[in-house]
Amino acid sequence: MTNNLINTILATCLLFSSLNLAAAQISTSNHQAEAQLLVGETCLNQANTACAMTALAKIPSNSPYAKLLQGEIAYYNQALDQTLQLLLPLQAEAHFTSGAKISLHQHLAKAFAQLQDTEQALIHLLEVDIALAKASSSQQKDATALNHKQIWDLLSKLSQIELVTIRGNNTDDLFQGWVDLALAAKHQDLSSSLKAWKISYQDHPAVAFSSSLHIHMAEQTLKLLSDSEIVITFKTTSDIDSAKAEAFKLGLQTALSHQEANNTIHISRLTNDETNINEEDSPSVNTETPTTSPYLIALQLDSEAAEANSIKYSANKQQTLTIGLHLNNEAEQLVKFATSNGISHVAIITTEDENSVALLKHFSAAWQKAFNLNENHDNFNIITLPKHLAVSDPSLLDIQSKISAKPHDMLLLALPAADARIIKPFLDVGTPTVAFSNLHDTSTDIALHAVRFVEIPFLLQPNAEFTKHQNSITQLNSNELLRWYALGVDALSILVATQHPSEKEVIINGLTGQININPTAITRQPSMASYTYEGITKE
Repeated sequence: MTNNLINTILATCLLFSSLNLAAAQISTSNHQAEAQLLVGETCLNQANTACAMTALAKIPSNSPYAKLLQGEIAYYNQALDQTLQLLLPLQAEAHFTSGAKISLHQHLAKAFAQLQDTEQALIHLLEVDIALAKASSSQQKDATALNHKQIWDLLSKLSQIELVTIRGNNTDDLFQGWVDLALAAKHQDLSSSLKAWKISYQDHPAVAFSSSLHIHMAEQTLKLLSDSEIVITFKTTSDIDSAKAEAFKLGLQTALSHQEANNTIHISRLTNDETNINEEDSPSVNTETPTTSPYLIALQLDSEAAEANSIKYSANKQQTLTIGLHLNNEAEQLVKFATSNGISHVAIITTEDENSVALLKHFSAAWQKAFNLNENHDNFNIITLPKHLAVSDPSLLDIQSKISAKPHDMLLLALPAADARIIKPFLDVGTPTVAFSNLHDTSTDIALHAVRFVEIPFLLQPNAEFTKHQNSITQLNSNELLRWYALGVDALSILVATQHPSEKEVIINGLTGQININPTAITRQPSMASYTYEGITKE
């Protein structure tokens, strides 16, 4: 009995001693392999591939460190496919030291960056950040700062659309925090946007970097560089156009007053052949408007204007802003709502009047662009009603059967607000119903309950900015004029942000929506809202 017990104890000791010996051998082997890896990396940094190959030969071929060095050599030789084939499987390696993990993810990030896969490159740089956090403090500070710079170099080159796209593909807080920081840095008011970012990401590793970002980025002045005149030109054939231009001017003047700026504003009305109208035709016209003003605004009062919002610079440094409230911006927002909600077929109710035709045309163009379709697609069921509908109109009796004749996920009301109020009781309340901003001609409208519509943020209550401008807008008696007033306020922000030609993208949270400014175009994204029994709700 005693002998058996002694034999068992001895066997157990021998077993564990052999395991410890194997573990020690593995540890020693890994230590030697990592030493040769560091030698090989030093050789590559000195552009000496022969030296790196010699270091590789001293690492057992079955060692993950050999695969890692092979991958780094492949990257040095720009064999990117081979680099990924060698390095990607090593992510599951449990015995790598923190230094090896850092090197692995750094090279994967470089490879993906060269393949223009920013999302994957960012993921690996964030893995570097996590590994660095576990490294010794003496190594961590400088290496982390360098890694953060690499992350920023990667993200700062992306446009707003690209940033939003990759943000939607990854729900990790670390990932989204960096992307949101890049988005915040594109805002015109950098100080406010970074402050808001820090509130949202108080514990994010990039907090220290965000503070230095404000210091190292060029400070942006939020005022015009000159007190020279601002010239507004517009074509008109009606008093309605003149009222819109005056509302725009009032908004611009109010924005200047809030900045305590001394710029004067001149309006130059033009006929279709671009000649000035005589001053007696309009008391507000100044026919002696200087043409050498550094700030020129070409106001587009036609919502169907072909020329997009843009900024141009002449040889004499004149800054020309072409701007308007275009229907295509609203149409794109409606299509965006459809795509984000999985909608693929739309029933459209429209009328024969010119405005309704324009609404349908712009929605159709935005839909074709978003889904890459030609004009012969079968996604629409268009029901056209006569002008000036009456409640007793017989065409309303079978409107629901016409709508149900084809499958649909959404209903679009591309018609005047008065017609929409008449039609609404005949519609299925369970079908999502959307419309352009023309449906919002009153603050509340129970008749249009549950209809979603596109609108500028300025007209969506509660709104602090609306209160701020309350005293200035008392004379404007329609939502249409209020929209042009808001555009006048935003025009100053755009002029300020574009005082010099720049390759940098800028985002403005304007009264008329989020405005994105890049070297090729100015785009505006309005908001979505809906009628409810309690009033209007922003979505």
